[in-house]
Amino acid sequence: MRRILLAFGTSVITLLWAVPAGAAPLTISPPTDLSIATPFAPGCGGATEGSVPGSNYNYSNAEVEPWIAASPTNPADVAAFWQQDRWSDGGAHGLVAAVAHDGGVSFTFSTPHFSRCAGGTSANGGDFGRSSDPWVSWAPNGDLWAISLSVDRTTPRNAVLAARMQHGTSTWSEPFTLKFDSSKTGIPLGNNFNDKESITADPTDATGNLVYAVWDRFVSPTQNAPATAFEMARSFHQPVWFARTTNGAAATPTWEKAREIFDPGNKSGTISNQIAVLPDGTLLDGFFQFVKDGGTSFQVIRSTDKGVTWSKRSFQMAPVSPIGERDPEPIRCRPFISGDPLCTLVRSDGVIFDLAVDFSTGPHRGRVYAVWQDHNDNAFGDDLIMLSFSDDGGRTWSTPQQVNQTPGGTFTDQAFEPAVSVNDQGVVAVSYYDFRNDVSGAGGTLSGITRAWTPRVRCSGRCSRCPALGPATSFRTPTRPTCSQTPAAKGQRRVSVATARDWVHRARELGFLTKGRRGRAQAEPGPRFRQRLRSTPSI
Repeated sequence: MRRILLAFGTSVITLLWAVPAGAAPLTISPPTDLSIATPFAPGCGGATEGSVPGSNYNYSNAEVEPWIAASPTNPADVAAFWQQDRWSDGGAHGLVAAVAHDGGVSFTFSTPHFSRCAGGTSANGGDFGRSSDPWVSWAPNGDLWAISLSVDRTTPRNAVLAARMQHGTSTWSEPFTLKFDSSKTGIPLGNNFNDKESITADPTDATGNLVYAVWDRFVSPTQNAPATAFEMARSFHQPVWFARTTNGAAATPTWEKAREIFDPGNKSGTISNQIAVLPDGTLLDGFFQFVKDGGTSFQVIRSTDKGVTWSKRSFQMAPVSPIGERDPEPIRCRPFISGDPLCTLVRSDGVIFDLAVDFSTGPHRGRVYAVWQDHNDNAFGDDLIMLSFSDDGGRTWSTPQQVNQTPGGTFTDQAFEPAVSVNDQGVVAVSYYDFRNDVSGAGGTLSGITRAWTPRVRCSGRCSRCPALGPATSFRTPTRPTCSQTPAAKGQRRVSVATARDWVHRARELGFLTKGRRGRAQAEPGPRFRQRLRSTPSI
């Protein structure tokens, strides 16, 4: 059983951050077991959950893709959200939320009605066989918002659903359907497929009324294409879609009709959209972009009117060439799948990035930081964690700098899945995974292979070149399971951990984020993301 662990409080592991003069070192505690036994019964998703013995498998009591957030106005309000009972071919029985109002001392658990297993019905709009891509965000008024990609695995039905836990309550609203799609193709996860959604409550809106959602939508060749046209299509596009509510704090909120806000063109697309809000209220939507000439990059678009209009052009953070991650010594660990295929991939293919905004009163207030993984010379996968920042609202970006400190000469120096946060003193931290504890010949003895690391980063008013790096500090993560334990055997997918970085007292999205929803385990890593993204949605 994979457990989700959270770390809160003080002592045990001291993070020796380079902090402003007079500030005490910031610390975190050992991890605490957070996740619960699955509340979902086998087969709860019904026929559309798509159970096919020998072809796929449901990992009961597996918790993956955790997201954690702390309130921007009350750090005692903390929420975690994860996939419960992950399927080997994407999605889960349902999404489980853990919410605390005492800084993480005690949690209550709940399941928004985003799938049949979690209470979804045709009446409330949550009647889907699976749900995926968990994300939560606190509004300044204390409301908690959650979002899901909800799908059938045997039909083309899919939807972006949101729900609200109103301040002072412990229950979720019925789902708000931000976008529902199906297609004439009849092919699951095919045409008109919405993917990789995120939700952001505006931290500059004290009323809690403004909440934004963003995602990508795959269409090939047109949204009304029949199956034959879809299968033979030579064109596709994957634009950015956006929705918002302007009365999110109302007794009965309403969401504006979802709309397309950016299209990179034919045979091009976006994925991993994420909205960041600047102190002046400007919105940035960042995303991974792949275009028909083969180029891949991270881009942003801007809105200065709370999402009413968006810039016609995108602004490039940096060109990138990630290839994903692979296990140098794959093992057989899936006997429940016909042929017992090798577990080769680490579910991290490089299309994920993270954004954080400096809301401190220091000299870099309004600075936006971005981190991502990239590739240098490792034969098996990405080995760079890069950081860049913008001081002009995302229009221009600094030269990317490598921030991971994965030791050279290790068995494999791959590094992946970065996250970034900024605290109320303007101190920046970047966390990531690497395999520095892996050794050749480990075989099925997998304990301790993957750990999470955080280098110190400081950008003070005296910096002439930021960031300045200190030594990396290891977060304690749970040990990897042995083959007999599954469901997360070596190479199959990453460790599922959420580590709450409570040193980020006013972080907008707090915690160490294993954003597995942005990756994919169905195709071998390779440089041609355009083909991979087109052929295999990543739920």
